[in-house]
Amino acid sequence: MASNSRYQPAPQRDSFDEPAFSHAPPSYQATAESPRTEDDNFGGTVAEAALPIRMQFIRKVYAILTVQLLLTTGLSTISFFNESYRLWIQSNFWLMVVSLIGAIGFMLLTYWKRKSYPTNLLFLAAFTALESYSISVVTSFYDARIVVQALVITLAIFFALTLFACQTKYDFTSWIPYLFGALWLLIIFGFMAAFFPMNSTMELVYGGIAALIFSGYILVDTQLVMRHYHVEEEIAAAISLYLDIINLFLAILRILNSQSNN
Repeated sequence: MASNSRYQPAPQRDSFDEPAFSHAPPSYQATAESPRTEDDNFGGTVAEAALPIRMQFIRKVYAILTVQLLLTTGLSTISFFNESYRLWIQSNFWLMVVSLIGAIGFMLLTYWKRKSYPTNLLFLAAFTALESYSISVVTSFYDARIVVQALVITLAIFFALTLFACQTKYDFTSWIPYLFGALWLLIIFGFMAAFFPMNSTMELVYGGIAALIFSGYILVDTQLVMRHYHVEEEIAAAISLYLDIINLFLAILRILNSQSNN
């Protein structure tokens, strides 16, 4: 039996340009009781944080970096004042290989647990100790005068580049893909050089290119520290700067040694 009632379609909007709501949703400023301060559990990037939070993050990064550099310098200094220790680390070169592998492992663990206190600090301490031992083995084969000169030049370049990266308006983070590619070319060239020993001129060129690459990384990582890192990633930021300084130091050490050989 047919029904006499007709189907009534549901009302539809004539245009999607018409607003669906009569009022816009409230903004964060309208709902927040007060601006974010250092007492808040802020979880954004450094650039988004309030000034006190940013300054606290930067102090943490450079405090960690200072401790790492002091430990590395201390272990490297021992080989110049203790002849038996220097001979021991040079005769047990296999231990340096183990320490390098261990340093890479603990570095990865530190990045993995970079926000887990105090596990991140334990992994960081192990990474720094193993890396410092490796550097002490390398520097034990060089003259103490050259090592001191390389250290002073490295620190001077680091401070100058840090100040420049903080003051300039240019965004050096756009260099990341180019520096990454140049770094891999440097690694491949260094691997090939292990089978074909380089003369002093090639050592100078290799060291100069490496110094330029890691100087660029200091500019990039400094701006990442100031703007792009998460406020709880001070350990990851410190490791990045530490590796930049170490590699720049080794490059300058290579340059000075090649000049000394000439």
